[in-house]
Order: sequence, then structure tokens, then C-alpha cells
Amino acid sequence: MSAKSYIALGLMSGTSLDGVDAAFIETDGEQIYSFGPKHFHSFQQTHLIKESIEAALKWRFDGPAPNILSQAEDYIDREHERAVSRICSQHPDWAKRMEVIGYHGQTILHVPPTKSETGRTLQLGQGRRLATIFNVPCVYDFRSADVAVGGQGAPLAPIYHEALCQMSFLTGRIAVVNIGGVSNVTFVEDGKPLRATDCGPGNGPLDSWMELRTGEALDKDGRLAWAGQVDHGLIEKWLRKRFFKRPIPRSADRYDFDVIRDMKSLSNEDGAATLAAFTAQAIASDVTPFDPQTVIICGGGGHNPAIMGMLRAHLSCSVKTAASVGWDGDALEAQAFGYLAVRALRGLPISFPGITGAPSPMTGGVVVRP
Repeated sequence: MSAKSYIALGLMSGTSLDGVDAAFIETDGEQIYSFGPKHFHSFQQTHLIKESIEAALKWRFDGPAPNILSQAEDYIDREHERAVSRICSQHPDWAKRMEVIGYHGQTILHVPPTKSETGRTLQLGQGRRLATIFNVPCVYDFRSADVAVGGQGAPLAPIYHEALCQMSFLTGRIAVVNIGGVSNVTFVEDGKPLRATDCGPGNGPLDSWMELRTGEALDKDGRLAWAGQVDHGLIEKWLRKRFFKRPIPRSADRYDFDVIRDMKSLSNEDGAATLAAFTAQAIASDVTPFDPQTVIICGGGGHNPAIMGMLRAHLSCSVKTAASVGWDGDALEAQAFGYLAVRALRGLPISFPGITGAPSPMTGGVVVRP
């Protein structure tokens, strides 16, 4: 007997800090039955989130939490409420069938575990508000349970990548790479996830460089990176960082790759080219040993032709965009947390030993009901 399917709304606000992706999905937490509409809601006060991150980086879970975190959480909750309200008003047919919300929250600080210490992770956002307002269960705080037992807490999308590959009848050795603020990869063979890991920098350092040097949020169409020359010496230095010496699975905070202080002498173009190449080489170094037949790119990095071109130069296999295999690369992370919310409702595992390093497959997320 097949399991009940749910209409879930997933919410994802990534470390790019640009806003909230919301996407409906119909799933039983194992199979994907259909994709629903999506919506993007921009943050208007990113300075508050950035200030909370700066405070958290100094705090690092030592002593009382900075007061600004509660202010930022209230803002994040309100912005997610607006995102849900907007997509529901635009698509009332899906809204009236909505049965659960998967609320990732905003990652403010992530400290991976070491051999001697358990990691810590903080995603701001409380599910109670959304559950009460929209009168459906809300699942949030997906990462803490995994981290508490020694897991990395990331990445969590691989089980969804498995479902996508099975839905699309993709076979062979496939690497699904998400390039957000941090990059991560899922290794799938014949529809089954083998391993996963954060690779290193995604768009985060390049976005920070663009904001610092040009006032722009990102390197649109990779124009600046294409115009510059790569400083290979800097990349070699950065790839010697401790993160890259850790065995996989490993996880990262966006600000583990805050390398801009090394780039004072670079032009805007050369800095953009170097950071794009840093992202591509970090991904390639994790992907190459798997020897995939196909690499599928999702997330914001898939829209940067410079990163995509550099990846193709470093990888000998086919490198495709998510759209080329029928996936929505921009909505994929939001869909994933709708999918994970259904798994949490059913008590199914969302993290696994080969993916987060958890000691055994385990469910996660905090479920609140109206």
C-alpha cells in the first residue's frame, strides 16, 4: 500500500542573503508526484541579517547570545510569513490543499564538528508563527539533531537529489552540485545516493567581492570574471586551508572562505575571475575522484557562465544545468525542504552516515502544529 502524499510548501533562505525561495511540491517523502508553483520574496533589510552574522561570528556559541539575534529572527519570521502569504494568494488552489510547511530558516553560524568537539549550528526562524498563522504543521530546525550526535548537519538535500534522479530515470554515476553561498555535491549511482559533502566556496566570496568593489549583489552573467585574469598562486594558497584537508563528509560556513583580505592588489576583474576559479577548482577536486559520467549544476552558480565554463574546463565529463534535465535549479532547495518536511512528519530519516557523518540514519526537524 502506497503512503499518503502531501502538498508541502518548502521555504529556503540561503547564505546569499537575497531573500526567500518558496515552492510547492506533492510528495510522500519518498516519491515526487508533482511540482507546484514557486515564488521569490526579496529581503529588504539585509543589513540586519549581516549585522547578526557579524555578531555571531564573534560570539561563536561562547556565552550569552547577542541581542541582535532575536531581532533578526523576528525579522526573518516576518519575511517568511510574507513569502507564504504571497505564494498562497497567487495560487489559492495549491494553498487550500497545503498540509505542511518546511521552514529551513536563515543560517547565521555553522561550526562543524572536530575530532574532539561536537559541532554547533544556528538557523534563525521559529516554526510556531507560520503554523499558527497558516493553520498547518510547520517543520523547522532541520540540522540541529544531526549536529547533536556528531554529524555535520549538512548537506541535507541529497535524499531529495536521489528522488529527483529516480523521477527523471537518470542512471549511471551522477554528481549533483548545488552552488549557493557554499557549494555541495551529492554522488548518485543508478538513483541511489552514495556520499555527499560540502565542497567549499560557492557564490559567497564572489558576491562579497562584488558588493565591496562595485556595490552590485553579484557578478551578473559572469561579465567581470570573464574579463579578468586568474591569480593561480592565491588559489593554491586557499586550497591549503584546513577545510580542504578534512575527510568527507565535511561541512562549512560561508565565512570559512573569507579570503578577500588577500586580494587588495587585484583589480575588480581579476578578483572576480580568481574567486570564480576558486569555486570551480574546489568543486572539481571533490567531484573528480568519483569519476561521474554527468555533473548536474543547480543553485545560483548555475547562472554564472564563468563558473560553469571553468567547471567544464576542470571536469572531463558532461556538465549540465538542472534545467537541461527538467529540474528547476532555482526552486530545488525550497522543494527539498518541503520534501524533508514530509519525511519528518512520517519519521523517515533525513540524514545518513555517508552524507552528514551521522552515526546512523536519523530523522530530524522540529514539528509544531497549529
